[in-house]
Amino acid sequence: MACGAVYDLGFAVAILLFTAPAAGFLGLAVPVDAVYLKLNGILLLLLAGLYALPAAAPRRYAGVVAVAAAGRTLGFVFFAGIWAAGAAPAFLVLGVVDLIFGAVHAVLLRRAGGSLTQPEQNKGS
Repeated sequence: MACGAVYDLGFAVAILLFTAPAAGFLGLAVPVDAVYLKLNGILLLLLAGLYALPAAAPRRYAGVVAVAAAGRTLGFVFFAGIWAAGAAPAFLVLGVVDLIFGAVHAVLLRRAGGSLTQPEQNKGS
């Protein structure tokens, strides 16, 4: 989850502060109206923050890990579909990275014995 947080934080910073160079690096065009692109940057900042929670306390935030695994897998399906429809190869790369994160999240959650029904109790923190 910590790696996912850093990854998403990096993309958020790239989108919000270095839009044109990041798009050029990935071989993607920047939309004329970048409002929704910038909103994606903000949402990635939030996602990075959410990923930091289970990175610090995985059992307590097992539900976040499970949702992250499912979301990353859906990200793969989305990006692979965009690529298959003729979009830039960067979309396939992003999709494969999402699939790897999703699989790792799921495996590590299972290994940690993460439970969605009995999360670690709040001990006054």
